Amino acid sequence: MEHDKLLKPTVSYHLFLYREELARRNARQLRLSRTKIEITDELISRTVRNIKSCSMDDLKAVNRELMFKRKLRHNVSKLRKQAKTQKSHS
Repeated sequence: MEHDKLLKPTVSYHLFLYREELARRNARQLRLSRTKIEITDELISRTVRNIKSCSMDDLKAVNRELMFKRKLRHNVSKLRKQAKTQKSHS
């Protein structure tokens, strides 16, 4: 279990990557979306781990985060399809 923590990047690191990508002149939307998914996933995991002490507001927030994550995944799949289409037309 401890070994897994060492392999998985932290939320702080994902936030760093996100800010770095935003600072780029031509930010890559696919990379930004995937990083947002990772951040959201980690936040959801942290809340679920402490579910016994969660308030109703916390549970509502998790629900919103899950919907946001679903929307991001949908956007990532659209971006991937667009990238494949652009490559095939090149």
